[in-house]
Amino acid sequence: MSSALRCHQLQRQILSCERRLLLHSSRPRCPAHRPPITLSRLQYPRHASHKSQISTKNNPNQKSKSTPSKYPPIKPDPHKIWLREQAHLANPRPTFDPKGKYKFKLTGETLYQKQRRVDKQVATALFLFVGIIVVTQIWLPRNPKFPGGYKLDNDSGISDKDRKKFEDAVKGGNVVIKEATNVGETVETVPSGTKSVSPLPKQIYLPAGPLGGNQVLEEYTLIGHGIRTVSFLGMQVYVMAFYVATSSLPTLQQHLLHTLDIPSTATTATLPEREALKAKLLSDEGSVEFFSGLLDTRESNGVKTAIRIVPTRSTDYPHLRDGWVRSIQGKTTLHPELYDDDAFIDSIGRFKAMFGGRKAVPKGRALILLRDENGTLSAYGPDEAVKDKELKLLSKGAKKKDSMHGLKMLGVMDDPRIARALWLCYFGGKKVSSEDARISVVNGLVEVVSRPVGSTEGKVV
Repeated sequence: MSSALRCHQLQRQILSCERRLLLHSSRPRCPAHRPPITLSRLQYPRHASHKSQISTKNNPNQKSKSTPSKYPPIKPDPHKIWLREQAHLANPRPTFDPKGKYKFKLTGETLYQKQRRVDKQVATALFLFVGIIVVTQIWLPRNPKFPGGYKLDNDSGISDKDRKKFEDAVKGGNVVIKEATNVGETVETVPSGTKSVSPLPKQIYLPAGPLGGNQVLEEYTLIGHGIRTVSFLGMQVYVMAFYVATSSLPTLQQHLLHTLDIPSTATTATLPEREALKAKLLSDEGSVEFFSGLLDTRESNGVKTAIRIVPTRSTDYPHLRDGWVRSIQGKTTLHPELYDDDAFIDSIGRFKAMFGGRKAVPKGRALILLRDENGTLSAYGPDEAVKDKELKLLSKGAKKKDSMHGLKMLGVMDDPRIARALWLCYFGGKKVSSEDARISVVNGLVEVVSRPVGSTEGKVV
């Protein structure tokens, strides 16, 4: 390397060091710290003669014994000073300032101005949010929809009479006695209450015994339905529909009339009695008393019921199973003496195993829990071999023989206490899985006693 190039590199290094020292000396410092480095110390080299000059200057009485300096003093170069100033202005470095004195020095913004700017941004965001809600919910025209959020296909072809029947069925909250609009070709349906689930059939046909080659199907009638939601956001999980075997409706009427404590010769309930029945079925103690008595009956006095679950989003069996198990364990506190044995613990294990190790439950596919008159629980779930596009639904014109299409047997529980506690999770006690479903079912049960005993069976067929 040539001497000229080496000298040039040394000059650049010296200039860089001087620039850093200058920036360091210009930073604000706490009074407790030592004083900053003065520029005069950078103008002279550090040698013995310089130290002696400083000591002589501080003490004039002391005689100077210094020898002549070996190196001549370095005079400040105006051009270098100008370069330092330009470099500092072009690349100012922020300083650590705990008290905030120089916080807005670089941007030129005061604390008050920054607070005003943040307030304006928050106000603008709130204004836009409220504006979007107002425009989408009030000003923009909506598509004509029926109550419950479900829009019928070919809306223009529905007569005013059918439309009124449809609206009356939805407002009533029940579908046992009141008629519904015929959406499909052969089956009457009611809206599910959500766009994620297709309309619910008014009648379904479930096995009267174990699945086999020549399976006998029995008709079940819809009593009420509702949506299960979770969290404070009201996230929809599934639609629960409660069905009663059409042949068991007269027995159900007798149980309801017996609950009212009216004479045995009565065949129907008056309006005040129906209001009292509704209040009792919606109360905490009254609901537990009625449904416990209904679920404890056997054989000829038993009622065949079914719960149909349709997820609003894709889920899996372990998720549904864990929710049911927690609810069952919570309802065992209502009658602890009934569940306090090892056999019930073994039944809980078999109930878990019935849904364990299985795949997901697709959105819109039905899962049915069937309880016979003796309390035996049978579970039917989606068959993975049947694709969604191949599924035959009753709400889309499927025939009676296709009612179990797309369903397969998951298992059978012979312990009636499992179905008893699971049914109470939906209809009995202070806290239920879906309050909307319980209200709809209670309204349907009240409609059952509004007709003479035995007439409902002929009405719903």
